[in-house]
Amino acid sequence: MFHPLAFTKTFALVGVSILAITLVPAVIPLLVRGRIRGERENWLVRRVIEIYQPVLNFLLDHPWPIMWITGTILIVGLTPAVVGEGFFWFLLRVIVALSMVACVWAARREEDSFRRWWWLVAAIWSLGLFILAISAPSYVVSQVIALLLILPLSFGVSWLLGRARLLAQASMIASLFLVAFIADRSMERLGREFMPPLNEGTIMDMPVTVPRASITQVTDDLKARDEILRMFPEIELVVGKAGRAETPTDPAPPDMVETIINLRPEKYWPKRELRYDDALKQTSKVLAAMETRGWIKGLSDDERSTIINDATMHAIGHFDELMRARALQAITAFETSLQERLTRFAVVEIVEMLKAEGHVLRPIREGEIDASTKPLVPQFGAALAHAPDLVTSTKLAQSVAAQLSELGIVESKPDLLILSRTSLGEVVANVRELLGRKRETFFSRLLDSIRAEFASAWGERTKTLNWELVDYAGPAYTWQAVSQLKEQAEAKKLWHAGKATETSLQALRRETEKPFADKLFLWRKTQGDLVKELDTVLQMPGWGNIWTQPIINRVDMLATGVRTMLGVKVYGDDLDEIQKVSEEVAQVLKRIRGAVDVFPDQIVGEGYLEIDIDRERAARYGVNVGDIQEVVETALGGQTITTTVEGRERFPVRIRYARDFRLDEESVKQLLVSGSPGADMTKEARDGVADASAQQVPLSMVADVRIVEGPSMIKSENGLLRAYVQLNVRDRDIVGFVEEAQRAVAEQVKLPAGMYLEWSGQFEHQLRAKRTLSVIFPIVILVIFLILYITYHDFTDTVLVMGLAVPGAIAGGVLFQYLFGFNFSVAVWVGYIACFGLATENGLVMLVYLREAIDERGGLANMTLAEVRDAVMQGAVHRTRPKLLTEVTTMVGLAPMLWATGTGAEIMQPMAAPVLGGILVSDEVVDLLLPVLFYQVRKWRWRRIHARNTEITGGPKERLSSPELVKV
Repeated sequence: MFHPLAFTKTFALVGVSILAITLVPAVIPLLVRGRIRGERENWLVRRVIEIYQPVLNFLLDHPWPIMWITGTILIVGLTPAVVGEGFFWFLLRVIVALSMVACVWAARREEDSFRRWWWLVAAIWSLGLFILAISAPSYVVSQVIALLLILPLSFGVSWLLGRARLLAQASMIASLFLVAFIADRSMERLGREFMPPLNEGTIMDMPVTVPRASITQVTDDLKARDEILRMFPEIELVVGKAGRAETPTDPAPPDMVETIINLRPEKYWPKRELRYDDALKQTSKVLAAMETRGWIKGLSDDERSTIINDATMHAIGHFDELMRARALQAITAFETSLQERLTRFAVVEIVEMLKAEGHVLRPIREGEIDASTKPLVPQFGAALAHAPDLVTSTKLAQSVAAQLSELGIVESKPDLLILSRTSLGEVVANVRELLGRKRETFFSRLLDSIRAEFASAWGERTKTLNWELVDYAGPAYTWQAVSQLKEQAEAKKLWHAGKATETSLQALRRETEKPFADKLFLWRKTQGDLVKELDTVLQMPGWGNIWTQPIINRVDMLATGVRTMLGVKVYGDDLDEIQKVSEEVAQVLKRIRGAVDVFPDQIVGEGYLEIDIDRERAARYGVNVGDIQEVVETALGGQTITTTVEGRERFPVRIRYARDFRLDEESVKQLLVSGSPGADMTKEARDGVADASAQQVPLSMVADVRIVEGPSMIKSENGLLRAYVQLNVRDRDIVGFVEEAQRAVAEQVKLPAGMYLEWSGQFEHQLRAKRTLSVIFPIVILVIFLILYITYHDFTDTVLVMGLAVPGAIAGGVLFQYLFGFNFSVAVWVGYIACFGLATENGLVMLVYLREAIDERGGLANMTLAEVRDAVMQGAVHRTRPKLLTEVTTMVGLAPMLWATGTGAEIMQPMAAPVLGGILVSDEVVDLLLPVLFYQVRKWRWRRIHARNTEITGGPKERLSSPELVKV
């Protein structure tokens, strides 16, 4: 899936690199002329420098704030990624330890300031602990005690540490530890999945039912299910299929049902969803009004909360049903009116196109357009209102042309519906066709116009429908809340209004609905919300719902054999034991958060008609066993009597009894079997037969006919019998669910000897991708490190760039993942790989400017310490313009992807989030912390160089302490 992306990116970079070292240097003298404007002449760069320079000037002398801020960002950024004891668990602990060490080192010369301002430190600590205490889930008494102890404890500890000259180091360590603790307790962990769920625009319903369901019953239930599905205004078309195709390669049993649900474009979905929180507030207000009137009295807090929640849940269910019906009614009426509108528009458009081509012989008279439109509406209106296509537009254009020809408006000729082009137009059409665009025809141009009118009509109607639904929703939900609160109160015997009249209840509704309706806002349902609503509404006895999508379903079935996201394979030798264990596993899985559509295979329970021939009774009536078998075969299964030949095809002709003669086992018992009077036939037997010469006896007299239960399908794998427990995962990551489910099943399900479980599904792809990425990631980082080291031959500078850029990129990427709610997936890891390169590039640019600033002044051996500091400052400031260019271009290129819509947006958004977040965070870390650490490294090297030179020359060592050298 990502091979085209990787190759495209690689080839693009190779091409850009070649152009950068060949064409660009040759073109620069031709394009860059005159005076080159300085950096400070640009207002944006000048404003950024005015902010950046004083901040960096302060941090060079006081590095502890940037150390603490960087450590906090890295800790908070990495915390959501820590799940178990993996790579992020190890990286977070290393970051916490290094951050504490770095902050203690940076604050070692700040003791006097911390000691002088110990009361400010104590106040800040008190505020932080106060916020922590009131936000932590605990009992009220313990919170009060904690709040009373925070103030004196903070001030006492800060005073003692200040006198011991350890306040700075202790504050750094304690604050970072507190940040790590709060982040660990409050931030949810990011999940893991193979790929983000794609929105295919189509839903696939694959329910399962009991094995003994007949074809007739399954067909009737399927029709009922499809009828319910058509009641949703977001659904455009429903097509269902039961059973299997006439092919030996399809092992699907008759209860295999597949229903394809085509959805309308989401921009045409009506806004009909009322958020639960808004509904809860309105229900609370209605209950308060009832309590004010004295209809409900004596509610405790628990009773009030229970009634409000129960009433809201029931009210929302009825409200959704009302809104569905209202929206569907409006859409159905609109589609009916749209048939005539689009047909008339198409006729007018055809006439205008023919007029532009010069084919119209006379002016159109009044009423001729309407007269031409009327007979076309029944033929083409439904197709145009549903979804205009090229076939419909072609046939419509031909019909209109024929009508116009009969009216004498145009002349019937072969090129009537062919666009004429000039020589230049023909060249343009050929070029467009070479570039992959289809050649425009009369019919395709007509289709484009019809589709534009179709989209315009739907857009206008959707907007007005949303307004109508908002006006309808306020009174509708308020009345549902009133009704449900009354029912809940009566059920709990808390209703004290006696027989409240309809008039008084309606008055209460009118009183409470207006404030609610004035602030009401309805939302458009997402596909996930729609699936939940479908699952709630479509509950039928004997059926278990399984919701998926066509493409991912086929991929899952080909890769794993399971038609859902997950499947638990139960292996064993006994079908009854396998069925029992499957049901136990299903019960455990249903209790795990996120499990939906849990359904174990129904191995046993299929009804089989068993006919056991009694040879003694058959001999008594003179009936041969072969005759009995032939009757059973012909009556129930059918018998081929001949073959018809139609061209090159052959069709067998089969006959069997009518359905009434084989409807159930009682009917089968009455099937007549022919025989001859036997010598052993007793008088009683002869008397029981109406015509002994014909010898027609019921099947029940020569065989035992009964229904027995057996397996609906026998599945095997690896030499053992096998069954599935199928389920989907919703509202959580699939890998985390599997890990929790495996632990729960292992603890609660005891497997008999000879049986074992195997987990299968989409998470297997994630595990394979994880193994691959665990090799690729270290290789990527190692290759970047080696390239940097080979370039500069400086291990310290390489560590500075990699040690700041890569962790900063990871922390920023995880933060953006956390904010946008993306789980870890292959798409996300691809974004991280791209982010590492861009973040390292930003650090490399900063390092280049800093090193060049030192080299331009003759190197450390020929500089004073003040000059080193000034060089670092000038190099960092000089990098401002390229920094802005890289950041702005990256944000302009990537930010729109975060809010992209349409096909493929589910993949692009998780890829763009870590890249954008990683670059923004790592770039700020590089801009502020890298110059500080670079200056500290160069200062240490400067002292070593000058100390060595002093020892060699024998000069005085006091020169290092001279005011002009130490002052910075």
